Amino acid sequence: MENIAINIDNVTFFYTPEDGEEAPRDVLSNVSLKIEKGSFVAVLGHNGSGKSTLARHLNALLLPKGGSVTVFGMDTRDEALTLEIRRRVGMVFQNPDNQIVSNVVEEDVAFAPENLGIPTPEIRKRVDEALRAVGLYEFRAHAPHLLSGGQKQRIAIAGVLAMRPKCVVFDEPTAMLDPRGRRDVMDIIERMKNGLGSTVILITHHMEEAAQADRVVVMSDGKVVMDGAPRQIFTRVRELEDLGLTVPGTVKLMWELRNRGVDVPLAALTADECAGALAEHFKANNRATSA
Repeated sequence: MENIAINIDNVTFFYTPEDGEEAPRDVLSNVSLKIEKGSFVAVLGHNGSGKSTLARHLNALLLPKGGSVTVFGMDTRDEALTLEIRRRVGMVFQNPDNQIVSNVVEEDVAFAPENLGIPTPEIRKRVDEALRAVGLYEFRAHAPHLLSGGQKQRIAIAGVLAMRPKCVVFDEPTAMLDPRGRRDVMDIIERMKNGLGSTVILITHHMEEAAQADRVVVMSDGKVVMDGAPRQIFTRVRELEDLGLTVPGTVKLMWELRNRGVDVPLAALTADECAGALAEHFKANNRATSA
């Protein structure tokens, strides 16, 4: 267990009438997952599958009705550990406007460390490092509301990085961004994993983003229905479509070609792999024709 960052053990969760529901409704049903330290895990699922509810269990924003969530050895149900859990696990949400609380970029990034009681010189160091990490150091004195949606999301990420968490949960952080903004966020996630050794959990609807993860977890109706490496998961095209999901464009292309009798590998995830597989296929065909 020492290599496990988060242990989700048989978790059940339901909303009650007090939460605005007419009757209790299971949103998570006996979910069990182990997230390894330093890993990058993408969680997929249709709307209402339970993936965002699961994300909110990872730093005690929600508590399980049954089962348990253990974060770096700490049980989220222990109220005495809530602050320490939130030091370890940061959250980045879909709408950055909901996370920005100050009128100056650097003050916003400093907000969470200040609330944690970190000394001022250390806060200054952390804010500068976090803003450099997301490429916004030169905007440190700007007003956040004057920046683009992608820049605002990077401010929100910087605010989390300044807390120095061991794990960051991204709950659909690119849903409101244009393609350039999405690329910027994914570049930051890659640097966090490879440069900082952070554990990253990404809730997303974008299959190309999920394809960059070490592991893909697919949820449906509050349950985990698939769990494996991207190359394993995305070859299950028909099953994913039955769940209301798509696959990366490269896999979809290979799938369509195979359905038309073209012998190409289905597990080509990147554009380069797809192009290479197609080039090899045509070379082989040319050799066979020449012979």
